[in-house]
Amino acid sequence: MLIKHSKRTIRSGCKKCGDKSLYWAHDTAQSGDDHCDKCQTSGKWVLIDAAGEPHKCGNDVTPVAEKTDAGSVSVEVKASVREGDSVSNSTDHAAPLTGSGDAFAAFQSLVASLAPKVDRDEVSAMIKRELDNVIVPTRTVVERVTGVRRVIANSHEKLADITTDLLAGEHVMMVGPAGTGKSTIAEQAAESIGIPYYSISLSPMTSASQILGYMQAEGEYVRSLFREAFEHGGVFHFDEFDNGHPSVLAVINASLANGQMAFPDQMVKRNPDFRCVASANTYGRGADRAYVGRQQIDAATLDRFSVETISVDEALETSLCLATGLDKVMIDKVLKFVRTLRKNAEERAMSVVISPRASVGMCRLLAAGKSWDSAVESRIHRGMSEKDWNKLSSNR
Repeated sequence: MLIKHSKRTIRSGCKKCGDKSLYWAHDTAQSGDDHCDKCQTSGKWVLIDAAGEPHKCGNDVTPVAEKTDAGSVSVEVKASVREGDSVSNSTDHAAPLTGSGDAFAAFQSLVASLAPKVDRDEVSAMIKRELDNVIVPTRTVVERVTGVRRVIANSHEKLADITTDLLAGEHVMMVGPAGTGKSTIAEQAAESIGIPYYSISLSPMTSASQILGYMQAEGEYVRSLFREAFEHGGVFHFDEFDNGHPSVLAVINASLANGQMAFPDQMVKRNPDFRCVASANTYGRGADRAYVGRQQIDAATLDRFSVETISVDEALETSLCLATGLDKVMIDKVLKFVRTLRKNAEERAMSVVISPRASVGMCRLLAAGKSWDSAVESRIHRGMSEKDWNKLSSNR
């Protein structure tokens, strides 16, 4: 049985023949859409003519967007068409709507022309190129067999290696230019494995008593930080290791060579959790063009350490510059400028050090209101001769 649904003809003609003198109806003999409240019946949607007979062009009409020369529209429209209603995206119990004719074809052509036609491989390549340009600081996670988990955010890319060396029972010597974060790495390595951290900066004037402690005139022993780490456990960091006096380095060598050591008051057994970390600007072979005051380190002392080379971590450098609060555009300008000079200095074997301290310092000064020229003078030029400055900053 056919039950006429609408009193008005369909707005767009039959998809096949274009006849517009047709009406929507329910064919109760065929199961279809849900119950229609308006007609108080249910049945598959069909088209009928004015006489109430099934449209001869085909009873089962499923409206879809037609293909045009510009391509197909990848949207299916299911809408309600009732007396006085407008087209919507609801899921009412009414027939779908299709468009046909010149107007609808023009609309489809417009939509197709606006839709971007990008190949999947091209999109993947674009995303990869963008990700390659993103510099993300390293996040180091240390998980112990005891279940303790420590996360060091915004860390140097070598922190994981240093921490692994220490957990393996090794003493570590970090070698790299000034300002690359060696002292911070040592402190974070101690934090990551959960033991105390101690540090001293060596110079030719550093005495053995600063390492071992000393006895007062009254006979009372004055402990040193090194004694605390050696006896009770901890990471002890010798900064500027290649700047220490040979006699002091010999004392340090003795502490690493055996399981115990003679302090002024007594022999002390080395704690299993004692680790020594040294940081230097050279590999212990003596002075070079940039670090003219460095000492040659005894081969026996060097043999106590696993050596890790520490270079500039540009991701960390970028993160530290962003933390200054300077505008991102200016930060990019500073980093490009400083890194170009750094590369020039390396390629031209110049005895100047342009570390991340230069870029971070410039960002701080610019954020505080200093001019570009003033910030460059304070953090990079710093009295350099014009000849050297021209050599450093030229684009040749």
